[in-house]
Amino acid sequence: MLVAVFATVRDVYADTPESAVIYSLMNAMLAFVPALGPIAGAIIARYFGWEAIFLALCISALIALPFVLPKWHETRQSREHSSRADFSVVLRNPYFWVYTLAFGTAMGSFFVFFSTAPRVLIGGADFSELGFSVAFATVAVVMIGTTRFAKRFVARWGIPGCVTRGMLMLLFSTTLLGVGEIFLAPSIWSFVLPMWLVAVGIVFTTSVTANGALHEFSEMAGTAVALHFCVQSLIVGVIGTGAVIAIDGSSAWPLIAYTGGMAAMTLAMLIGLARYKQQR
Repeated sequence: MLVAVFATVRDVYADTPESAVIYSLMNAMLAFVPALGPIAGAIIARYFGWEAIFLALCISALIALPFVLPKWHETRQSREHSSRADFSVVLRNPYFWVYTLAFGTAMGSFFVFFSTAPRVLIGGADFSELGFSVAFATVAVVMIGTTRFAKRFVARWGIPGCVTRGMLMLLFSTTLLGVGEIFLAPSIWSFVLPMWLVAVGIVFTTSVTANGALHEFSEMAGTAVALHFCVQSLIVGVIGTGAVIAIDGSSAWPLIAYTGGMAAMTLAMLIGLARYKQQR
């Protein structure tokens, strides 16, 4: 579904100001799901049994199906390229790698936060489950709120400018997280408040990374999007999970290490990409 949705947006809204709003809103909604999903799943399982969770997913799909089928037509009719050629062309492109890395950095920051937040806030700050859910959800709310201004800052800064500012925001946020981890006890101020800034940096980044990574692949949007999400998932799954396992997951240090390290790497690659563009 993610591949189909993002490929459709790429086909219909490529190189338009609206694409920034749609991409950032979709990514904010994806981030909001982990905040609401566990709550909904726990309630359903408690009152109807765990089997009802799968029934709820089935019902949701059945409700969406009659709206999707008649209106979601094929947005890219041309199929001139072979899949083998498509993969090689995409994987050799430096823009694809830089902006996919930026996307993985941004979304991975949220999911490392999702992995460590229960132990930090419930275990370390004595939040109740409801209090944790509300605090967690505020980060996604900030993302959705920032999305409202995505069109403006993309028009003003462009794709490289948005990603650069997004990475700088992530680095600044990790500095605050580090200060809070060293000098303050776990709390909403030391852990959640810096994540609001991370959320802003995520929107700055994810509003443009798809266009940045895929702008040269309009004729093979589906293949490029599939690789985009595959590589991003590997980045988050391998590096993000490795940070949580290798570093104390009951603290903010895995988040600091992942977000700060990946943001610094992305900025370095952006500088290299700018030099590559000048040489071309």
